[in-house]
Amino acid sequence: MSHKAQEKSGFALPAALFAVTILAVLTTAGFYNARQEMKVAQATESGTLAFYMAELGLNEVMANWDPTTFQGIPLWNTLTLSDTLADGIWEVQVTKGANRIFYLDATSTITRGGPMLEGASRRVGVLARVSTADLDPPAALTTRNNLSVKGNAEIHGENADPPAWGPACTSPAVNKPGVLIDDATDLNYSGQGKITGVPPVQVDPTIGTSTFTQFGDLSWAELTSMATKKYAGGAINQTQPYYFGDGTCNRGHNLNWGEPLDPTDACGSHFPIIHITGNANIQSGSRGQGIMLVDGDLDLRGDFVFSGIVIVQGNFETQGSGNRIYGAVMAGNADFDNQSVVGGSEIQYSACAIERTLLNIGSLTRARPIFQRSWVDLSSVISS
Repeated sequence: MSHKAQEKSGFALPAALFAVTILAVLTTAGFYNARQEMKVAQATESGTLAFYMAELGLNEVMANWDPTTFQGIPLWNTLTLSDTLADGIWEVQVTKGANRIFYLDATSTITRGGPMLEGASRRVGVLARVSTADLDPPAALTTRNNLSVKGNAEIHGENADPPAWGPACTSPAVNKPGVLIDDATDLNYSGQGKITGVPPVQVDPTIGTSTFTQFGDLSWAELTSMATKKYAGGAINQTQPYYFGDGTCNRGHNLNWGEPLDPTDACGSHFPIIHITGNANIQSGSRGQGIMLVDGDLDLRGDFVFSGIVIVQGNFETQGSGNRIYGAVMAGNADFDNQSVVGGSEIQYSACAIERTLLNIGSLTRARPIFQRSWVDLSSVISS
């Protein structure tokens, strides 16, 4: 073999080794870059999954808003809710900032999906406002046609809280007319009957059937369909709080209309919607709170205490003494009968009784993000 052939043979091997080395480096770099891209993609996926899980927690809490639970949170105190899903865990801290304003702080953590996904966490917050149905009675008593106030009966439009409700009442003190009626000549006094308010009597000739059957977007049919207590009419006796053996409130008992005398009682936050489809009279010694809806006439027979809203399509009448309604009454007097408030009965307008009623009825209450700047991403904030 010639000397030149040996030189060529000696050059080919290093060149081949160099080429293999370059290919190995390029292949390694390619695998490294691919792995880095995969890590970035998985990190993005885990972060996105955690974000949507945190938002899911917020939406779940607002969609299943429990007014009894959340309204009971003391101001600036927090209640924590959580749920475990297939891919992770979300936790929402609900802080009450005002009677209708709540701050929801949601944190999520991914627990499934391999080492590249597990442990990813996001935190988001929402400022929410609780809204209720448009049920705002314009006076202590709103009615039309032929109202008689007799004996020692009293109707007061100046705002007052129900007795013993003090700390539970944070509503603004808004005064209303004592009586709102379509024609002042239909109002009759006798005895020591008293009407006060701002003003005591206000006339609105536009009062009609819709005043008592349409409340914003909510119709009478829709409102009565939400009732949790239903009666055909007749005499209704012994409405009062009922309890289980362990002292908790038996909300399912059909005669349990809550406890209007003590807001701290186990049944103090029970505000049912009560629907009576016929004419009814409620006997002495009964009590309750919530929204009472009567298709026919309502006759209170003495010593009946109720806090909330009473809406009667027919005639409203009281007899005897001790009847006390804190909140408001709306009586449609659909058959244009002579309706009367007599004896020692009293209707006292109470913004607190109305607001607590609405805020504690889940079917009428929703939590929604405030209109502007409600949402914030807190993922970079380290929780203490």
